[in-house]
Amino acid sequence: MISRERALLRAAFAGLLALFLPNIGAAQEDAMNFRVIAAQNCRAPCPSQIVADGVITMESADAFRAIAARFAPRPVAVRLSSSGGSLVGSLQLGQAFREFKAEVIVGKDARCISACVYTFLGGNVRRVAGGRIGVHRFRPENEETDNDFPAVLVQRARDILTAYVTEMGADPELVSIAMGVSSREIRFFNGNELRRLRVIN
Repeated sequence: MISRERALLRAAFAGLLALFLPNIGAAQEDAMNFRVIAAQNCRAPCPSQIVADGVITMESADAFRAIAARFAPRPVAVRLSSSGGSLVGSLQLGQAFREFKAEVIVGKDARCISACVYTFLGGNVRRVAGGRIGVHRFRPENEETDNDFPAVLVQRARDILTAYVTEMGADPELVSIAMGVSSREIRFFNGNELRRLRVIN
């Protein structure tokens, strides 16, 4: 059964759609794709390994569910690499990861930046194995600068992100750090910071 908090979060996501819909052409061209690969360096029973790379879209969560459902109830490990994408889509994909109790890994030379970090938090187990995680503040599609977003809506979106991050077991300070970084820059975390903020567990 979906918790009351999760139901409220999903309702709140719907209210942000008009603000954070991505550019459709760009989203389709570089949209995240999912593919199954052979399990690597594991002991039986090995989790099913799914590579997820590309731009996160509003369709990403359903695309992941369609693949992961084929392996349920066996464990699933996701190798994640993304430059971000739809903010709402990233939260929905993170929730899909949590539904399947997925282990999520940012592997060697992979990057999970921008909205991707919120997807990463959906992992039941979260590991960084040679990759990098970075954040910046969100910005609605087609807006020229961070300041083009009304303050009341910034606060509403920030509240939703804080609730989501808390629900996923990470430190809500993560949102505050992201909000302090221009959307045109990336703030990367080192291992100690990832552990302190409970981004990895």
